[in-house]
Amino acid sequence: MESGIQLKPSVSERQRLLILYERYRHDYENNLNRLYRQVRKLLIKTDINFNIKYRLKSFDSYFQKLIRYRQKEVNPIIINDLIGMRIICPFLEDIEYVESIIRSHFKVIEIEHKSAGKPINEFSYESIHLTIELPEDQFNGFIPYSGRTCELQLRTILQDAWAEVEHELIYKANFTMLNEPIKRKLASLNATLTLSDIIFQEIRDYQKAIKTLREKCDYTMTQKILLPNGSVIPGNGHSAFEEIDLPAAIISKSSVEKQLFEALEAHSKQQFPKAIQIYSQLLRQKLKPAIRSIVYNHRGMAYFVLGEYEKAIKDFTQAYKFDSQNLRALNNRGLAYRMLKKYDLALKDFGHSLEIDAYQHEGYHMRALTYFDLQDFPKALADCNKALNLKPDYSPAQSLKNLIVSKMSF
Repeated sequence: MESGIQLKPSVSERQRLLILYERYRHDYENNLNRLYRQVRKLLIKTDINFNIKYRLKSFDSYFQKLIRYRQKEVNPIIINDLIGMRIICPFLEDIEYVESIIRSHFKVIEIEHKSAGKPINEFSYESIHLTIELPEDQFNGFIPYSGRTCELQLRTILQDAWAEVEHELIYKANFTMLNEPIKRKLASLNATLTLSDIIFQEIRDYQKAIKTLREKCDYTMTQKILLPNGSVIPGNGHSAFEEIDLPAAIISKSSVEKQLFEALEAHSKQQFPKAIQIYSQLLRQKLKPAIRSIVYNHRGMAYFVLGEYEKAIKDFTQAYKFDSQNLRALNNRGLAYRMLKKYDLALKDFGHSLEIDAYQHEGYHMRALTYFDLQDFPKALADCNKALNLKPDYSPAQSLKNLIVSKMSF
């Protein structure tokens, strides 16, 4: 690294740095592009909806930062963000996850949480900055005063929006010229965006908790789907489930949402009579058609597991009546008909469901089970193949296919 730049650099000094900047610029750009591909490859394996921005500082930005450092008497002068990357995600938990990925795959030499510990009436944006070290052998030469590093910024969408606005209104402008009412409005906006991020995360936590509970309910019903030889079709891989804490987001919700959550929780714990009781209480209230459809479907699932198939069929019928897009209820009714050996009605429901949406791997599997019961092995095998074409790793369909092939080989 070099040091000792004059406070007011001469034309010749600026020209010398410009020549060196241009000489090694492509080297830095290549490293930045290489890093972008590495980070993108890591993140694309996750289910995070991310966006990546990256840049090499222009010479003017680099030179101005050099002057500012000198004016502040920074020693030694090392510009760690000559190349920079920004990862933008929707939710706060995404940022934490991305940070853990970066820390486990790169050498992180510094972590800074922007605005940490600062009062909300200050305008600094929320952001996590990680300085990561790049391999020295990837550089043929170094631009003076720069490190072989990259500053990697992690932000939510709202944090990034605020940072962009702040840069234009405050950083690039003379902040001291803003009057007090304008400052208060900016502080209020900053607080609102920060609170919005927290609320979005609470809503997502609530949705994930509901999804987990519904998967647990589906699992208990899956265990009732038996092959003719008495073996259980493998479920979704859950042999046991962790306890689900009531999310903070639902505590302030309406009694209907609380009751629905309690019913799903009881259902997932296989407390079926209790779940049915709460579902029934909900159905006596005024509900939107889509919510009523969900409640009927889940009560029907509870009846199904208890072996009360006629009651289950009535509930699945009501669920489909209140929401014709609830194909899960239609498929569930088909399963109930199958358990009663009413195979023609089961095939009718599965066929109707697949006519509406032909991309249901579970629908093809359910119909394949019914064809298997009827010993129509060619049709059962065809439906298994359709299910596996849509979802190659769907083990229930693969297990059934193996059984069908063994039957057909005799």
